[in-house]
Amino acid sequence: MKGLLIPTLLLAMFFSPCLEIEGYFLSAGQYGWWFVSLLALMYGVVTLLGMMLWMRLALTGLKKVDFHAWEHNAGLITGFTLILSGILMLVIE
Repeated sequence: MKGLLIPTLLLAMFFSPCLEIEGYFLSAGQYGWWFVSLLALMYGVVTLLGMMLWMRLALTGLKKVDFHAWEHNAGLITGFTLILSGILMLVIE
């Protein structure tokens, strides 16, 4: 069972969207599965709480935006964006 710990952790980290945590998981592997599970649980809880906090802050900020002005000038904004991206394509290539 102990020989499967490192390959299992490496496989889990390979499919993980966040590679920064892998050092913690590898270090926790020496303390056994219970500690790795505790670390994974703690990481998941902190990640979910962080995402909910950022989404709450984003929603609060979006409520302050005047979307009517953006909708009224949508054609100008789109035209300016297309012209700017065309100029950038000419400059870059």
